[in-house]
Amino acid sequence: MKYSFYAILLFISLSMTSCFEIIEDITVHKNGSGTYKFIVNLSQSKNQIDKIRTQDSILHFKVPTTAMADSKITEVKIKLQTINGISNVVIKQDHSNYIYNLSCDFKNVAALNNAIYSIWKTYDKNAPADLSLYSYENGVFKRDANSSAVDHLTKNANTQVIEMLQKSNYTVICRFDTTVTNTNLMNYTLSPSKKAALYKNDVWSTIVVKGKSNNQLTITQ
Repeated sequence: MKYSFYAILLFISLSMTSCFEIIEDITVHKNGSGTYKFIVNLSQSKNQIDKIRTQDSILHFKVPTTAMADSKITEVKIKLQTINGISNVVIKQDHSNYIYNLSCDFKNVAALNNAIYSIWKTYDKNAPADLSLYSYENGVFKRDANSSAVDHLTKNANTQVIEMLQKSNYTVICRFDTTVTNTNLMNYTLSPSKKAALYKNDVWSTIVVKGKSNNQLTITQ
C-alpha cells in the first residue's frame, strides 16, 4: 500500500466541487539573498479532506494520519536545515483547516533551488533531478522554464485532476529592494512602487504555461 500526500488531491478531484490555493512569496535583495514563503491552503476542501480521514486508504493510497503528516513535515524541516545557504526554517501546520506555511531565508538563489528540490523529493521520490526554478545574476531575476518538471507533473493528470487544478488558484509575489526597470513577465502586474510583481492564475495554467516559459525581471543596481 502506497502512502502519498497527493492522495488527498486525488480524492478532492473526485468531488469536482473543491479547490485550493498555493502562494509563493519571495523577497530577493540586491546581493541575491532573500526570504521564501510557501503556503498551501486546502481549507476550501475541508469537508472532503475530513471524509478522507475516516478512511484507511483511497485509490490504493494510504490516507496519511496527522502523525504521518507531522513526520513528513519534520523530515522536510530537518532536510532544509542541512542545506548550505538556508536558515531560519519555520513550518506551521493547521491540520484542522488544512493550511500549511513554510518560510526560510536563503543566502543565494542556488540554495533556494536546492531547498525547493529537497521538499519536492521528500513527497515525490521520482521527481526529476534537474529542477532549477529561479535564477538571479547581474540584477536579472528569472523564474526559469523547466520542461522536464512540467512533463513529470502532468503526465498522469486525468480530466478530473486537470479540472480541479483549473479551479484552484496559484499566486506568486516577487519583492525587491529597488525598482524593476524591465520585464518580459506573462500575467504579472507591477506594484505602483515597481518594487514588487504579482502573478495570479489557476494552478494548471501555472504548471503548464508558466512552467515552460522564462519570466524575467531586471532590477535597479
